[in-house]
Amino acid sequence: MTIARLIAAALAAFLLAAGPAVAAVQPAQLTAQDQADLRRVEQYLGGLTTVQADFVQTTNNTDLYRGHFYLKRPGKMRLEYEPPISFMYIADGTWLTYYDAELNQRKDVPLGSTIADFITRANVKLSGDVTVTKVTRGNNLLSVQLVQTDKPDDGSLTLNFTATPILLQSWVAVDPQGTVTQVDLTGIRPGVELDNKLFIVPRGRRPSR
Repeated sequence: MTIARLIAAALAAFLLAAGPAVAAVQPAQLTAQDQADLRRVEQYLGGLTTVQADFVQTTNNTDLYRGHFYLKRPGKMRLEYEPPISFMYIADGTWLTYYDAELNQRKDVPLGSTIADFITRANVKLSGDVTVTKVTRGNNLLSVQLVQTDKPDDGSLTLNFTATPILLQSWVAVDPQGTVTQVDLTGIRPGVELDNKLFIVPRGRRPSR
């Protein structure tokens, strides 16, 4: 397996995780400032309709890949890598799919079974099926760490925002094996027109079990 596919597998293990439920995680002890900032994050994410951006992805602070990010709420998201990388992740409102164009293979899981659903859902709440485990601030940066409430061992997702004005800058995914994948957004354009064709997954073939 190439390094690129190892990186893809690491992110897929996190984004597509759909393992058995375990005991619920204990939430962080939130201060009044934390709670106020979480309300700001909810309002900001809830107000987004579409977003287009470029991204730079690093894994364990070494390998670097570039690509394009598209978000159309509710339900739709696309992470597409630049050549020579041949894979992408697409949420079409029902499924989250990892697609490898070179192998013409895909893996699909219900979008609602993954923590990626949080980014695309219509009503953003930092409670319920996601649990906030940490809130940090500094240098005009606000960071919110999340896990799935009933599957905390599937990994964590940290969303990083500029504090004023609030704007999503990056996210950091930690998979169950401890692999850290960071995606930094650049050229962020909210409110752009996005064609629904971006969120149609190529047919591909599903690998044999």
